[in-house]
Amino acid sequence: MKFNQLQRRVARAEELVEGRRAQVREHAGLFVDSWRSGWTPWRIVIAGLAAGFLTGRAEPVRAIGGLNPTRWLQLASTASGLFSSLQAAVAASRADTAADKADDAAESADDAAASTQHAAHATRQAASAAKTQAPDPQPTTGYAAVTDAEETERWAVRAPRPAEAATDVSER
Repeated sequence: MKFNQLQRRVARAEELVEGRRAQVREHAGLFVDSWRSGWTPWRIVIAGLAAGFLTGRAEPVRAIGGLNPTRWLQLASTASGLFSSLQAAVAASRADTAADKADDAAESADDAAASTQHAAHATRQAASAAKTQAPDPQPTTGYAAVTDAEETERWAVRAPRPAEAATDVSER
């Protein structure tokens, strides 16, 4: 055989392999799709029951765990106790977290109440000091008699009312 003929045979074989590889990919994709669509829930249940039956038939003593029903009862009571203790632990953890949050909320409420009381006390002191220091304004007959300086002084001396002081403190 000549070298050119060998090259043509190799090229044809490579093309054939590539074609077969593409066919295998296509058929594998179709197989996977049909396999997945074929496994309906009822078929899965039936296959599980059949596998369980065959396993139990092959090794009955090991599959059942002996014929002693007290072992099954002990297993069930142990599992139940374990489950109950896990639930109790989770509930205790949640209760601790809720108690911590409630303590934090109570402390912040106490702090806010104390700051409001301090602000109200300071406001009362400022108001009583303003009453003792501020002279009574003289009644005037007309608007022109009050000067701008007197008006500014009268408003500057006025202390905030308790509600204004409490709102000011709570907004900080």
